[in-house]
Amino acid sequence: MKSRSGKFEKAIATSVLSLVVVILGSNVALASDITPENVIYLINSKRTYYGLEPLKIDQSLDSAAQAKTTDMINRDYFEHYAFGLTPWDFMKKANYNYLYAGENLAMNFQTSEGMVNAWMNSPLHRANILNPDYNEMGLGIVKGAYTENNKTQETIIVDNMFGRQKPVILDFFDNFIAKVTAIFKF
Repeated sequence: MKSRSGKFEKAIATSVLSLVVVILGSNVALASDITPENVIYLINSKRTYYGLEPLKIDQSLDSAAQAKTTDMINRDYFEHYAFGLTPWDFMKKANYNYLYAGENLAMNFQTSEGMVNAWMNSPLHRANILNPDYNEMGLGIVKGAYTENNKTQETIIVDNMFGRQKPVILDFFDNFIAKVTAIFKF
């Protein structure tokens, strides 16, 4: 003989699960592939949760981040600074004239959620994601063979660049000062 409370509990559990699915909607995945769309969604979700404006995608930052991830996989390194290059070099080469800039790197993650959660659990990476000075970001994601210590493995490398461009007036003054300085160099 089944009790009525068992049916009642099952009905409540089903209702709660249905309500959670409706509230979360179809944009939330619990284990999503590492794609620009998924990473952008998760980062902007974290920012809005903490009362910050979502970041806009900037094509120059996207280009810089993609160039950096491609360089890392091609030369088998996983560093912010390597081969005499900095993240800022990649940004400048992509014509991103930054006032503020930052970079998060990730490798060997299988899901966007795992990667973003790891960043949020790291004080420096979290500071980049939640930095109110940033209003734009770009992503580079590359999958390929990576060799370290004579061991090669397939992996995904992600570069998430953050920034805020210089206002036009600051850029004007920087160029003016550079020209004046060049005139008076001996």
